[in-house]
Amino acid sequence: MRIETERGAFSFRCLMAGQFVGGKGWTHPRSSPGHYEVIYMLDGELSLQEGLSAYILSPGDTLVLSADLPRFGMLPSGKKLSFYWMEFETDAPEMLGVRASCKARCETRELAALFKQLLLIRDREEYPAGAADYAAMLLLCEVAAVQRAAATDAPKVVQEIAAWVRRNIKNPITAADVGREFGYNPDYLTALFKENFGMGLKEYINAHKLRKAEEYLKGTDCPVKEIAAMLGFASANQFIKYFTYHEGVSPSRYRTAYFHQKM
Repeated sequence: MRIETERGAFSFRCLMAGQFVGGKGWTHPRSSPGHYEVIYMLDGELSLQEGLSAYILSPGDTLVLSADLPRFGMLPSGKKLSFYWMEFETDAPEMLGVRASCKARCETRELAALFKQLLLIRDREEYPAGAADYAAMLLLCEVAAVQRAAATDAPKVVQEIAAWVRRNIKNPITAADVGREFGYNPDYLTALFKENFGMGLKEYINAHKLRKAEEYLKGTDCPVKEIAAMLGFASANQFIKYFTYHEGVSPSRYRTAYFHQKM
């Protein structure tokens, strides 16, 4: 469906949704889906890696998975687990207010109620076409609110450092550089970032640099050499090796695969 707003138009579609129940020893399968997914934990513990980021989800945790990053289970579940999930696609995730690759804790019952409502609407024929999409968008509005609340609750110093990293992501920054800039031990900052963002400082830097690289590859026709310079790499070869190591595919192949998928 196409949504018109004051900020512009964007497309949105709820693909699938459900409640998963798995037994002891279950592991999330490896996939590179090409769509976004929301997970909301109900019971047990889910160990999951997305790109460079590792997550441990407990009851009450919600996680929005990116459409662009591979995901897989890290460890078999130690006991029975259960979670709601919803897959969706959109050409402008920022219009929904949700942040991909973001874990947050939901302390209220609203999210579970919205998942139940979505599954009810999806399974009943008397609802009009598109009703499930609207229910899914309402659910994502709640997820966005949960994410904003979690960001507000993070210590001020972590928010300041994370904002500085995002502003300077085009420079060749390291965890040591961040530590010197703010006067903290890099190991301490890594522990602080893991506590608040589910990933260490180095992983946070890499995740945002890769995301910026993907934006350039998908949204511009700039040559790889130019993108490398824009992101602070000393040479195109250095950027190609970095991107290929983390994404499992070269920048050129990533760009080609993206545009083939769009056709």
